[in-house]
Amino acid sequence: MMKNNHYEMRFGGSGGQGMMLMGDVFSQAAGIREGREVILLKSYGPEARGGACRSELISDTEAINYPALTRPDFVLAMSQLACDSYTGDMDKENGVLLTDSELVHKVPEDVKHAYAIPLTKIAKEETGKVITANVVAMGAISVLSKGARPESVKQAVLARFPEKLHEMNIRAFDAGVKAAEELKAAEEQQPKKTA
Repeated sequence: MMKNNHYEMRFGGSGGQGMMLMGDVFSQAAGIREGREVILLKSYGPEARGGACRSELISDTEAINYPALTRPDFVLAMSQLACDSYTGDMDKENGVLLTDSELVHKVPEDVKHAYAIPLTKIAKEETGKVITANVVAMGAISVLSKGARPESVKQAVLARFPEKLHEMNIRAFDAGVKAAEELKAAEEQQPKKTA
């Protein structure tokens, strides 16, 4: 079981990008596979496909008393609208923001830990299907966040799809993990700033 306690995640994008699926997968990974308490919230914009939507997950090793995000520790933005709309209340000092670098071109300057990965491009290259961008994102999120361990998330992803889609989703997930690990390794190579 993970040692951190309260953890808040927000997955934001456009309808059709799989934000609801991400919430489902991470709630299963954290709740069923890692034994944490979870609350999953979902919100759609006025249009189902193409409109802004988000899912939000709270996980904790203790009982969760308040069923709403107060200060997200992790935010995914798969569109510029999601980045503009869903980052205002995040923990700018310690929180993590992940964006799709092909779809989000302006990120808040005050977020200390912002990562940009071409999630949609990687999906096209790895699987030939843009729709797997959310699985690439889940791989990256499993490395960049404290939501659930990569193996737990991968197993939760596979549990959501029929076996004939497993190979494609494993390729997408592993590509996301690799991209995030490379970003983190590059970050660690940067010289530390001294006061």
